[in-house]
Amino acid sequence: MKLLENFTEDKLEEAAIEILQELGYDYVFGPDISCDGERPERKDYRTVILEDRVKDALFKHNRHLPQEAIEEAFRQIIAFNSPSLEENNRHFHKLITEGIDVSFHQDGLSRSMKAFLIDFEEPANNDFLVVNQFTVVEKEERRPDLVIFINGIPFVVIELKSASDENVSIDNAYAQIQTYKRDIPSLFYYNAF
Repeated sequence: MKLLENFTEDKLEEAAIEILQELGYDYVFGPDISCDGERPERKDYRTVILEDRVKDALFKHNRHLPQEAIEEAFRQIIAFNSPSLEENNRHFHKLITEGIDVSFHQDGLSRSMKAFLIDFEEPANNDFLVVNQFTVVEKEERRPDLVIFINGIPFVVIELKSASDENVSIDNAYAQIQTYKRDIPSLFYYNAF
């Protein structure tokens, strides 16, 4: 039982990061990529996507499309019209699984094609990143333990709870995720798990 007593939430977070790194994920500390961090990847604390990574992935996976189509795909990724978190999440899921309809002019003609953010055929062509202590300020300021990004999109939010704390259970982690959904809903527009 001595081993469990020392297995704090911080140790659990470190272990989860190590496992993800062994699976090929890159790792960054959330404050480092914040708007005021050492290597900013966000324009402010309200922004939940990593814009440059999203744009890089769109360009990489859609080289057959002109720049105006890539920009249109990006606009669709960041535009949500429903007041419902679930409806916005459903809309984004459709964009990811079915592709993003883009229109553009080429050779004097109007064309429509699909743009794709994720390479499902060759998963290694995607950018996998785990970030800990990712602060988001929306209705309230919140900081999930881990956020997993694929091509700059926050697909997975992980809330860790130590097994050594008898006062904390999986119910507490679930309740914390529900609090995040209420206080920082834009993080969950993209969330898949």
